[in-house]
Amino acid sequence: MPINSIYFVSTILHLYVASTIALQRKDENAHLVIIDQPENSGFPVMEAYNNWESSPFKTTYQYFGRYKKLADKLKSRRKTFKKLQQLIQELDPKHIFIGNDRRIEFQYAMAQCQQQGLSCTGHYMDEGVFTYTGRKASSSIADKYIDNAIKKLTYGAWWKNPATIGGSEWINEIHVAFPELVHPILQTKVINHLDSNQFKSNELIELSKCILQQCQISSESLKGLDVLLTLPHESIFEKNTGYEHQIKELVSELQNKELHIAAKYHPRNSGDDLLNLKQSGVHIIPSAAVLEALLTVLPERAAVIGDMSSTMLITRWLREDMPVYYIKGSDKNLTNILNKVGAKNISQF
Repeated sequence: MPINSIYFVSTILHLYVASTIALQRKDENAHLVIIDQPENSGFPVMEAYNNWESSPFKTTYQYFGRYKKLADKLKSRRKTFKKLQQLIQELDPKHIFIGNDRRIEFQYAMAQCQQQGLSCTGHYMDEGVFTYTGRKASSSIADKYIDNAIKKLTYGAWWKNPATIGGSEWINEIHVAFPELVHPILQTKVINHLDSNQFKSNELIELSKCILQQCQISSESLKGLDVLLTLPHESIFEKNTGYEHQIKELVSELQNKELHIAAKYHPRNSGDDLLNLKQSGVHIIPSAAVLEALLTVLPERAAVIGDMSSTMLITRWLREDMPVYYIKGSDKNLTNILNKVGAKNISQF
């Protein structure tokens, strides 16, 4: 009889990584638990996910976690804990996967396994930059002592404050794109390499097609693309007054080379075209479009340009054939990691 595994996901990247792993572990029944979703909104690609016929997940659950009022958040969390307690009792999971082990739902589930006398292995799934640079805030006084104490008092002694994302005592194994570059704290775990070839499987291509269809994006519209420009949240432009000018200058330089450019803004921006790039002849991809899905249809010769973020790492992992360029930032550690995975500074374009 197949054993049960639970996959907690809160982002679309987590969904892709979870699916990649679940598709390889064919001797297990995989169950998806979507967490930390906005009140009255839900998972952004839920419609596409529901249309995904070759999903490796036997059952799917969704729990909201982001509320405007603290009282509503605590009330919802108590309900979620009760449901998770029942789920653990029903499934007796042998493996639980998470993309961020700071998530209270994951830690509660692991604690429930322990309290119920169940043998369960905790797995961390690569969530991007923090896997390699570490999360500096985790060692701050606010996180290490104040937040840690509040959570233990509020929820119980089972709460464990991770030294970095993926570094908690609940995690036994990690699944990462670049094993040789993981943060030193994660090197103490059992390391599994995430094979990017699984991204090219029929199942994940189908998922991407479902997502692109939901976003009303045709692969035909991207066939002649030379450059995909991925842009950060609008707050970055507000904090760095010269950044907008830098992006517009870059667009002008690329157009002087007669390159076909598309831009994708951050999904949580307040407008559709913050920098008014469309009037300069740039094709605007809907901000709701998912990078992971776009990468399945972008032509081989296309280059991806963006700020120093997980976008660069994701692209280098999923599409090794595509050139990736980052716009210079101040984080030397991240710059070093990006260089090691094959990304280049925009000055080398």
